[in-house]
Amino acid sequence: MNERIMFGIARLLRGWAKIKFRLLGHATIEDINGDKFKEVISALQSQGWRVTSRYFNFDAGIDYDCIRMRRGFATLKCEWDNWSEWSIEGSRTIIEKIAAENALTVTHAWRWSAYDPAGGNET
Repeated sequence: MNERIMFGIARLLRGWAKIKFRLLGHATIEDINGDKFKEVISALQSQGWRVTSRYFNFDAGIDYDCIRMRRGFATLKCEWDNWSEWSIEGSRTIIEKIAAENALTVTHAWRWSAYDPAGGNET
């Protein structure tokens, strides 16, 4: 497959992810440093959130990390990379509540939108 087709497919997949993010009414808290993230996760677990999956590949905590949490039917996706630290993504109302409780900033854009060459840094 040539490069042009691959970039076209990647653009379609990123576009679909952004549309899905908006349709689901999601929001993101970005740029959470490690110590603050540990505090937030601890608080979430004390509120009944439980870890349902964790990224356990060879590069976990080096290049990438991911924790998924659930409480009832609600889910959170926590991702880390060594450029932008931790983020938490989920339902807008839940994310806004977590941000308010922890003095964090909410964005209404998909975490990876900032890396989209076509733009898409909606807030």
